[in-house]
Amino acid sequence: MQIKNSKRWAHSGIQAYFFAIFGVFVAFSIRYSLHDFLQGNIPMTFFILNTIIIALFYGFIPSLLTIFLSVPIAFFFFVPPFDSYDMPTPQDGFVFISYILIAFIAVGVVEWLQRERYKAVLISKVSDSNFRLLTQASLSLKKARSQESPE
Repeated sequence: MQIKNSKRWAHSGIQAYFFAIFGVFVAFSIRYSLHDFLQGNIPMTFFILNTIIIALFYGFIPSLLTIFLSVPIAFFFFVPPFDSYDMPTPQDGFVFISYILIAFIAVGVVEWLQRERYKAVLISKVSDSNFRLLTQASLSLKKARSQESPE
């Protein structure tokens, strides 16, 4: 059975984008509060956790928004020299490309799994509905047969 609307599993609307932006703010706040301890290490970890959570609850597009917001914020505030967009070292570039790649892979896997889960739920509902219809049809046939032949 082909299910063509499995993309519709996620909650859509302005609420998804609000939580995506709010999640970036929370991730930034947590990372900024730990900045003295972490310095230039793991600049995007909290942002990626936010991205995965948003992908889990709100889908692919809002999670892409979190990636596009997080990268410049993390680069500006948490990559030395701090509070500037100076040229990153090759190591910084590698770290950011790695984080972005991990984020895209995680979002893709979460989206795929959520679509498959939603598809399974839809198939289960269709199957249940078909079973109920067949049960009703069977009862109607039995009733009709019993009324036809009173012998």
